[in-house]
Amino acid sequence: MVSDATVDRFYYIFDSRAHRALVLDRATGKEVAWRSVPRVQLIEHIEAERSPAVLRAFARWCARQVGIEAMSENAPAARLWSAAQQDDPAAWKAAREETTDAVVRAAALGLSRGRSAAARLLVVHACTHPEARQAAIDATHMTERWVEFDEGRPAEPAVRAVRQRHIDWLLDALNRGREE
Repeated sequence: MVSDATVDRFYYIFDSRAHRALVLDRATGKEVAWRSVPRVQLIEHIEAERSPAVLRAFARWCARQVGIEAMSENAPAARLWSAAQQDDPAAWKAAREETTDAVVRAAALGLSRGRSAAARLLVVHACTHPEARQAAIDATHMTERWVEFDEGRPAEPAVRAVRQRHIDWLLDALNRGREE
């Protein structure tokens, strides 16, 4: 069985109806069953216990982890990042439409070629998804791809380390909600 910590387990297509990259399992040919992934179960629990705003903040945190703030302001990723920092679904939609071509190329070609810039673009694209839960799930997955591509082989230890940082952030957010 191929580890789920590397791109070898997945392939990606761009779904123009959902306007996002779909993550497909190479073994089954079907979209990854996110509800069965423990990290996603934690995301869903936090959404129920806290709020979608916490998940939106988490997705933005993921984008910061991949160096989005250092991007040239003319890059598609920077335009998405500018929109993602607003609490304005209309701005998110406009940025997503404006950068569609770049996002399609990143999903279809960049990820399969192991390009960290493609994964970075898809992390920040995830931040603008209208549903906070999906934004958090996609940002988490694409952050793992960025770490994998940026780190080089063997990437599995680095991906597992970033997963642990994701879990730590989410648990801290859950605990902050109980302290308030």
